[in-house]
Amino acid sequence: MQNLAVLLLISVFASGHAGQIKGRVVSKPTGEALAGVTVLLQGTLRGAVTDVDGTFLLTSVADGEHALSFSHVGYQRETVKNIKVSGGMPVEVFIELVPALIQTEAVVVTASRREQSLEEVPSSISVMEALSIARHDFPSVEDAMRYVPGVNLVESQVSIRGSSGYSRGAGSRVLMLVDGTPLLPGDTGELNFETLPIGQVDRIEVLKGAGSALYGSNALGGVINVITKPIPENPETRIRLYGGIYGAPSYPEWDWGGGARLFDGEAFTHGRRFGDTRLLLHGSRRSDDGFRQNDHRRRYNGYLRMRHDFSSHDALTGTFNILHQSRGSFLSWKDLGHALVPPDVQQGDRVQSDRFFLSGQYQHVASPELLYVFRGMWFRNRFQDDIDTVTHRSLSDVFRGEGQLTWSFHPAHILTLGVEGSLQDVEADLFGNHSGGGGAVYAQDEVKASDEVRLTLGARFDIQDVDSLDTDSQLSPKLAVLYTPAATTRLRASFGRGFRSPTVAEAFVRTTLSLLTIVPNPGLQSERSHSYEIGLNQALGESMLLDMAIFQSDFSNLIEPTFITGSIAQFTNVTKARIQGAEVNLKLGLFSKVLLFDVGYTYVYPRDLTNNDILKYRPRHLLYMSALLQRGPFMCGADFRYLSKIEKIDEVFRIFVADADARVSVFIADVRAGMNVTAFGMPLSVTLNIGNIFQYNYVELVGNLQPPRSYSVTAEAVL
Repeated sequence: MQNLAVLLLISVFASGHAGQIKGRVVSKPTGEALAGVTVLLQGTLRGAVTDVDGTFLLTSVADGEHALSFSHVGYQRETVKNIKVSGGMPVEVFIELVPALIQTEAVVVTASRREQSLEEVPSSISVMEALSIARHDFPSVEDAMRYVPGVNLVESQVSIRGSSGYSRGAGSRVLMLVDGTPLLPGDTGELNFETLPIGQVDRIEVLKGAGSALYGSNALGGVINVITKPIPENPETRIRLYGGIYGAPSYPEWDWGGGARLFDGEAFTHGRRFGDTRLLLHGSRRSDDGFRQNDHRRRYNGYLRMRHDFSSHDALTGTFNILHQSRGSFLSWKDLGHALVPPDVQQGDRVQSDRFFLSGQYQHVASPELLYVFRGMWFRNRFQDDIDTVTHRSLSDVFRGEGQLTWSFHPAHILTLGVEGSLQDVEADLFGNHSGGGGAVYAQDEVKASDEVRLTLGARFDIQDVDSLDTDSQLSPKLAVLYTPAATTRLRASFGRGFRSPTVAEAFVRTTLSLLTIVPNPGLQSERSHSYEIGLNQALGESMLLDMAIFQSDFSNLIEPTFITGSIAQFTNVTKARIQGAEVNLKLGLFSKVLLFDVGYTYVYPRDLTNNDILKYRPRHLLYMSALLQRGPFMCGADFRYLSKIEKIDEVFRIFVADADARVSVFIADVRAGMNVTAFGMPLSVTLNIGNIFQYNYVELVGNLQPPRSYSVTAEAVL
């Protein structure tokens, strides 16, 4: 499939009287109106998204000659040039988009902090589009991540190509961004996926390998960039309802008397334009009884987004998001015979969290070759847990600011320069009271050495300081080469250095969970890494795309939770570790895009070089497959995931968790079917999902049985 977008640093400026460009976009073979097509006015920050009738409207367009670009998932990118606006009169455009079998020209922003074609990226990157997210009915970004090749989760801990193991609620080697701004709390440093409502996600870009040369600490294992949906030009209201039920346990002795366990939710979104200002309001609720005892949750999200166009070259975007969540806490089972019931001491444990972030972004196109971007965010995280009859509270604030310049000072060069700063403050029973901050400068030059060779050279200097921890700094260089010997062949190689400073939770946590005690380690040092990758991207005809890569990451001072004596644990530095592996991804389209296949396999060899052993909580084999059949308004699909059995866990779990060795390889299959209809004069989509259709029982950590078969129905109407 192909997705259209255009770099902001091309085309010409327009000035003068304000006019309008309106139009309609349809599919070429059928004439069917295409909703959700991205329309960009080249050389400016202006854009629109087509409505359910395939129509769009661009207002306040200056007199002059313009070009529009059109992109949509599953269709070839198109550009319409020589659109003349004069005297403020409206101009109409009609365009037909041609289906594309394979996504060879998707546009991403994460690899180089700017919009660029996937064909220009010298790194491995995966993209999950909004349409795929909607079809799967994911309740959160976390659930969507479980379907990205090369990515696996141990509960909520994300690992890209084996970069992370498991440390409950403390630290992450993967950096999460929202529209390019880091979203990490100041206390735990973990990824809070549920903070952002899934209904406002346009796509998720996953950059694999070290990203510290551009993104700094926390990015040495990869980057997840969540791109939010644009605000519609025309008034649009979306109402989404869903509900489902968990299947009965596989064995009678697992039935703990909970009855039918349900989950449901609603989401409401309305967006519209008022002159040069666009507003979007979203609210959602999710309720989940949980299939395990004391594992229920209630989640409420509120989301407000605003964009004001000062001109066609200046835009200010602001976002406010708030989450309130209350849930039970299920750490492990009582024993294998009571796999859905926690130990008696965990009964009644509760966790309540409130999070919000306020972010802003100002963009200014100073010339066709020069773009400025300024970003800022305030992220507050507050939670309270009642674990083992003990109440813990934490409140953290993080303030971030960034300025970035993208300058095409020569036809063969695109230069990116930036400066960042952050402050954090933590008040917590678990971690104590701590404050800190950091700063960074970075630079990158993308050089077109010839028609076949592109070079990327960059570096970033970071300095981090958190209370009593030693102030730490590092220069992280990056070098990448992209060689295109033929139009269908792309060879890439990259090297990067990374680092990650310890979080407040890792260095200062002091708590007791059941019989397990965790103590602080104020001498914890920063992690450092060197990462290498060689890859090939090969188009095989018009219906097949093959991507292969081999990779290696060498770590020093790797931070891992370690039992130092008996039941006492702390976060310590593993002196040396190495992760090697290979990845293969294949996309295949058959019968003129009616049937699509996507296969991804990743092999990981994670070694603790200090002890000549395997790193904990990392499966060696990951195989993800999906198939989608679409014909007219009807759709059906299937997904399959295989993860090999985790070979190594902490030995102490065999003492504190009954039947901790009850671990198996993971085989999960999901199916779905849906259709788009018109009911009551409005477009309506209905989707049926069956998760874990074969009722396969497995754990992700130890003693934490994962969801059984589930059934859900989702309906979304557009008004």
